[in-house]
Amino acid sequence: MKSNFPKNTHTHSGWRISRKTAQWIMVAAVLLLGIRIALPYGIKAYVNHVLNKSPDYGGSVGDLNLQLWRGGYQIRQIQIFQKSSHAQSPLFQANEVDLLIEWRELFHGSVVGQVIAREPRVNIVVGPNPGQTQNGKNESWDKVLESLFPFNLNRVEISDGEIHFKNPFSKPPVDIYTSRISVTATNLTNARNLTQPLPSGVSADASTLGGGHVNVQLQMNLLKPAPAFQLNCTLTNVNLVALNDFLKAYGKFDVEHGTFALYTSVAGDKGAYEGYFKVFFNNLDVFQWQKERKKNILAIMWQAIVGTAATVLENHPKDQLAAKVPITGTYDKSSIGVWTTMGTLLENAFIHALVPKLDQPVTVQQVEKKAGGP
Repeated sequence: MKSNFPKNTHTHSGWRISRKTAQWIMVAAVLLLGIRIALPYGIKAYVNHVLNKSPDYGGSVGDLNLQLWRGGYQIRQIQIFQKSSHAQSPLFQANEVDLLIEWRELFHGSVVGQVIAREPRVNIVVGPNPGQTQNGKNESWDKVLESLFPFNLNRVEISDGEIHFKNPFSKPPVDIYTSRISVTATNLTNARNLTQPLPSGVSADASTLGGGHVNVQLQMNLLKPAPAFQLNCTLTNVNLVALNDFLKAYGKFDVEHGTFALYTSVAGDKGAYEGYFKVFFNNLDVFQWQKERKKNILAIMWQAIVGTAATVLENHPKDQLAAKVPITGTYDKSSIGVWTTMGTLLENAFIHALVPKLDQPVTVQQVEKKAGGP
């Protein structure tokens, strides 16, 4: 029985294609498969190129996993280091970093991206000279992210992160850290076109050395020429004994027992910021004669002075020493930016505070009024 179809065609379920078309489809499929296999290697090479463009910083990635169904890719075992630093630990490292399209925002008419970082770690190192110091300042990390992902960054998630402050050159060496950091930042590009003054938000929690707890609440408007923000941060229940290496290195004293808490509220707008931080020391005991009697007499006298000052200033019924320090200043968006400004504020508040209720939070309206705004 002869077929009714031409010899150079194939049939299937009522439709037919020519043999030549089938061959082209096979060639296209092989090409697409080849591109799919080669693409992760190409993107990995590009990522390594971007991380090494800076004259001051370099980086590398261990592996890269393309995730087309999620609209992006995953970087594994990423490291960023300061080229001129002799620090043994990288400035930044993470087990996994996902750079993806934020699908939920497509329903609001915006094509934006998100970053999800798992087990990131930042190592800030202080040394006696620039070659032994590693802090990540004066580098536009937002520009690096823009180069790694073609969409505006709208959401950031961080899980199980750590930040270390190290000084291996001090006596004794210092390593104080914040661990189990969890951060969620949303609507950074105002993808939903919210009309409120500060449409973007960041919420963060973490644990500290000495059993303390950190909570950060931040509202921002990053789209203004000089970004506006309101920051409230609390650090509570830190056992000062765990910080004795830091206190010895920077304050030349240590403590027998005591706890520490810090509360800060800062608002910024139109290039100016204003606020305060408050510190509390509870049950502070700086000087213990039986423990310290074998020390150098000058060291004993210094600790006695510090201990006496604490005794004079503390609230005796509550065994509490407290201080409130105002924060005020200006910043230049083109050279510093709001992220560096807030990082510096938190760094200064914590480090300088080591020499409980939040007051009324400082608002953008207060800063605007002081800056002469409408």
